[in-house]
Amino acid sequence: MAQAESISFFTGLTMRWFRDAFCSEEKQVAERLGKDVYTLLEEMASHVPCGSYGVMPIFSDAMHFKTWYHAAPSFINLSIDPEKCNKPTLFRSLEENASIVSCCNLEQVFEFSGANPEFIVFAGGASKGKLWSQILADVTGLEVRVPIVKEATALGCAIAAGVGAGIYRDLESAGETLVEWETSYYPNPDNRQTYQELKHRWLSIYKEQLHLVDDGLTTPLWKATGL
Repeated sequence: MAQAESISFFTGLTMRWFRDAFCSEEKQVAERLGKDVYTLLEEMASHVPCGSYGVMPIFSDAMHFKTWYHAAPSFINLSIDPEKCNKPTLFRSLEENASIVSCCNLEQVFEFSGANPEFIVFAGGASKGKLWSQILADVTGLEVRVPIVKEATALGCAIAAGVGAGIYRDLESAGETLVEWETSYYPNPDNRQTYQELKHRWLSIYKEQLHLVDDGLTTPLWKATGL
C-alpha cells in the first residue's frame, strides 16, 4: 500500500490570521447570534460573485518538491471600491485560492499515480464550511464528499487500530464500514470555467511573485531549511 501526499501550507492558519486580524466585529456579532464566526463570514462571502472580483491571494504555493519555498503573503488586484473590495471579498478569495492550490496539488498526484477518481473527500475543520466545500467542487470539477466524522486523522488511527487488532480484514473494508457521508457537493460548470481561468492567471502571477523573493525584495511566507 502506498500513500501520495501533496501539501498546501498554512491554509487554516491563513484563515485564522484573517479572522483574528480583521474580523473582531464579526466575532462579536457571531457570539451574539450563537454561531461560529467562520459560518458568519461564509454567509457574507456567499454574496460575492465567483472569482471575487479578480482579487487574488498569494500565500501557499502549489507543491514543488525541488524548489520548496513560497512567495511573500499578499493580495493582488485590490481595488479602492469598498462595495467590491471588502472583508467578504477577501474572505471568499482566500477560500477560492486555497481550493486552487489544492486542485494543483491533486493534479500532480493524479498525474504521477494514474488515479482518476470520481470524487474527493474533504475533511478537517475547513470541511464544515458549506461555501468552501462548494468552491472546492467547482475548482476541481469533482464531486466533493464530506464525512460525518471530520477529524480524519483520528478516524484513520482508529481504522488502522481496528485492522491491527483483527477486527477488520484490511484498511479498505474498515474504511467502508466506518466512514459515513454527511453530504456531497457537485461542481457548477459555469463556476468551473471561471476558476480554470483564475487558476491559470494565479499560476503566472505566483511565478512572478517568486522572482521578487529570488531578488531579495520580499520575504517568503515559508522556505525550506538549506535553500
